Amino acid sequence: MINYFSAEELVSNYEKFRSVINKTFTGERLDALNKMYDHFEERMIYTPASSTEHFHNAFPGGYVDHVLRVTKNALKIYDLYTELGMGQGDYSRENVIFTALHHDLGKLGTPEEDLYIKNDSEWHVKNQGKIYKYNSNIHWMNLTDRTFYLLNHFGIKCTQEEWIGIKLTDGLYDENNKEYFIKFDKDLALKTSLPFVMHTADLFAARFENERWLKEMSAEKSTRNPTGRPSTKPKLEESFTNGGFGTANVFDAFKDLIED
Repeated sequence: MINYFSAEELVSNYEKFRSVINKTFTGERLDALNKMYDHFEERMIYTPASSTEHFHNAFPGGYVDHVLRVTKNALKIYDLYTELGMGQGDYSRENVIFTALHHDLGKLGTPEEDLYIKNDSEWHVKNQGKIYKYNSNIHWMNLTDRTFYLLNHFGIKCTQEEWIGIKLTDGLYDENNKEYFIKFDKDLALKTSLPFVMHTADLFAARFENERWLKEMSAEKSTRNPTGRPSTKPKLEESFTNGGFGTANVFDAFKDLIED
């Protein structure tokens, strides 16, 4: 099991996430969101973003770290679209933030149980990097369906634009999205750029996280400890020194949006 974040960093990232929620939304939607995140608080702090080490953020706290990064990316891409006059459709920064914060919500599992649980097969962990496995106690759903199930369960409303943005975040990597993206009738084509903003933001985040794994957490870097010897992890302040990635860029993702 990769323990990439300290306990203090896990809590700090989660607090940033909740701060974004409380500074962005109002009224009934804010109340419903806080009810959901109060329910998931303890679990969410430790949830990974994927099950397999070489995917992305397959470690405790990986989910929050990923979602914050996608949201930061999405806002920057939204601003670029606006600057270039490409902001097709009626959607706002609030729509962008809601969509980004919840595009992977289904990874939290059900209200009762986690989606990802620790893999009890040492062979799969050691030889395939499958740190977590799917919780067979819960119904199987694809990630997007589980996301919408959770939003509905907690009474959280989303706009049509947000719904489409969440559904299409994986772009054409998901075969089910093809009928949305490929339309030869202009009247049936996507009426908002939000899906393109979201797909780009998520893709950038996943690539960053994969490259970070290659630099710091792959078996060759001895972080996962596949041999049984004591593993070593670089100090966080020494992380990302190559390639221009500063620690502040990782752990202060919202310093331009939120006052500490």
